[in-house]
Amino acid sequence: MGNVPCPIYLPFPIMHIDGRSAQQLTKLGFWAGHRNSRIRVILAREWENDTELDISSNRISRAIGPLVYQKKYYETKFCICPGGSQVNSARIADSIHYGCVPVILSDYYDLPFNDILDWSKFSVILKESDVYRLKYILKEISDEEFVALHNNLVKVQKHFQWNTPPNKYDAFHMVMYELWLRRHVIKY
Repeated sequence: MGNVPCPIYLPFPIMHIDGRSAQQLTKLGFWAGHRNSRIRVILAREWENDTELDISSNRISRAIGPLVYQKKYYETKFCICPGGSQVNSARIADSIHYGCVPVILSDYYDLPFNDILDWSKFSVILKESDVYRLKYILKEISDEEFVALHNNLVKVQKHFQWNTPPNKYDAFHMVMYELWLRRHVIKY
């Protein structure tokens, strides 16, 4: 048999989020990605030259330095998660992992564990039409509200982490519970 290439999946780099205050976060919002949907085109056009929102219509290349993409998540209060051409974007998971409050900017998004977790407690959910007022909506969120969102985000991080073997209340258990909740809907 010939050699078969095997993809290598590396775990998220660990960056500690404990002890960060709202004052230590240097950017109001962050998004980098391709303009592969209407909402992303508008987001980039409206905000890519703004000084408080770090909006880039190109993905950040790993060639520009180690962990640059991750550091941007880590240094930002709100991470913009616009709908794209596919529903498999890792931005929401990245935001949660790095402790950056996700801003869900989509009219049609079925969020993970939506039947279990109250997303309004640890994220900001906006309609696509809010893209034009994005900066002003985020600036209206008080430090107290942000701290509550961020603290709740830290609490739910464990529910989005996969472990081997599974840990209590991690992503594996959340998926199993979600399936159990839907057991009456599934036809055998």
